[in-house]
Amino acid sequence: MKEATKEKHGAKKGKQRKNISAQLEEKWAGSRDEILTRIVAKENEIRAKTSEERRKAERMIEDAKGKAATIRREALEEEVGKEEYGAVMERARQEAEKVRKEADLEIERIRKAGQKNLEEAVRFIVSSVCFLEDPR
Repeated sequence: MKEATKEKHGAKKGKQRKNISAQLEEKWAGSRDEILTRIVAKENEIRAKTSEERRKAERMIEDAKGKAATIRREALEEEVGKEEYGAVMERARQEAEKVRKEADLEIERIRKAGQKNLEEAVRFIVSSVCFLEDPR
């Protein structure tokens, strides 16, 4: 009887072990699936964050390129403006020099004409003054 009970008990323990083993396997499989699901979810979350950060970085790069283009354009415009200013100033300086030379020539012409006519003017003035004094 003891042996029958032992056998019964042994069979019962074997069933329990099988049940526990099946339960552990089921729990392990369930938790394994759960872990894999979590891993996949985390990977998706990381991909989404990475994609968003990549888009932000690309926008920042495009903004920086736009700003750089604006700065380059302004610098070029400033350089062209400086060149144009220099050219205008050079033309103005040349024109002023031309006017000064023409004025110097006109002054010299007037001075020569004045010197040429000075003797005649002096004679005219002297004769006019002398004529007044002459009682004739």
